[in-house]
Amino acid sequence: MRGDKQMIEVKNLSYTYTSDEDNGLKNVNLLIRKGEFVVLCGRSGCGKTTLTRALNGLIPHFFEGEFSGQVSVERINISEAELSKTADLIGSVFQNPASQFFSY
Repeated sequence: MRGDKQMIEVKNLSYTYTSDEDNGLKNVNLLIRKGEFVVLCGRSGCGKTTLTRALNGLIPHFFEGEFSGQVSVERINISEAELSKTADLIGSVFQNPASQFFSY
């Protein structure tokens, strides 16, 4: 594989939330190349949100739990990078667009 095609790589990712031992991810491996479109779908509680939190750096920086494995975006290790740096590379779009806007 040519290195310039790699966009997102997940290697042996496991994560368990501190508050819930039955919820999380176990040994996830994923490679997304530049130009690919990926849809995460599945039943409630299967780990879709947890995976997106790991991809955008909220896990392990914001949510507490047991994290192992590696998540990289554009060859940057998400668990070692600052959230401000990863925010330039990756974000999440929610199912309901209205829930993405905040107003006070």
